[in-house]
Amino acid sequence: MSKNFSFTINPRLVTSASLGLLLFLTPVAVTASPSSNRRQPASDYSRSAGKRGCPNDSSETIPLTVLAPQTYVGYTTELRPTFVGFVSSPQKVELRIFEFTSDKEVKQLGNAVHKDVKSGIFPIPLPEDNPDLTIGKKYLWQLSMRCSGVNIVEAAEFIVVEMSSTLKSKLPSAANGLQKANIFAEEDLWYDALNEALKLANNGKLGDLGANIVKSFAKHESPKPTEIEKLVQKRIQFLHKIADQEKN
Repeated sequence: MSKNFSFTINPRLVTSASLGLLLFLTPVAVTASPSSNRRQPASDYSRSAGKRGCPNDSSETIPLTVLAPQTYVGYTTELRPTFVGFVSSPQKVELRIFEFTSDKEVKQLGNAVHKDVKSGIFPIPLPEDNPDLTIGKKYLWQLSMRCSGVNIVEAAEFIVVEMSSTLKSKLPSAANGLQKANIFAEEDLWYDALNEALKLANNGKLGDLGANIVKSFAKHESPKPTEIEKLVQKRIQFLHKIADQEKN
């Protein structure tokens, strides 16, 4: 059953990161040319959340992290996308999918999914009982977990887009996953690019390609004036740390 939500979010609680240019990969280069006029600023649903770190964790423990744009809206061609997150220790996480019904309201699609995940990188596909997503619509995906009685929430927004003629012509000639990821990155399809990268990596890891994608997320952090710069910088540090420790 769909549920409508409309609520006020405190932007001072946010630590957020955006996806951007994929600069390089050793030994094979992967590049992208993101179009700034295509970037749509994300709403406060994804730019703001509750307290992110567990109360008993040290300030250096990487909190629950979504590996997706947060300060602007991401794009995917997948009608049934896979969502990627990170946790520092084994947890039970919850995934919820919402559809924007207006700029300020969202409705939940289907039921929440609960999954026990190991420490490291974890993917969660669109739940089987959810219908295919719709091209042209904007969605919100939310990860949450509870620790020491505190609800930790992270979220990101994306739009499902139709595959361009350029993409349709290039993908059939891609010889491997690396080339596919490059093609997706060239069109700012970061969900698609990261999921291709994970196919090349060991379970629970990013691999070289995925690690470079994550580092590029941090490179294009874009806080609002009302957001706390120190928290944004912490997010950048955590993303680099995830990329380095979860590469292989």
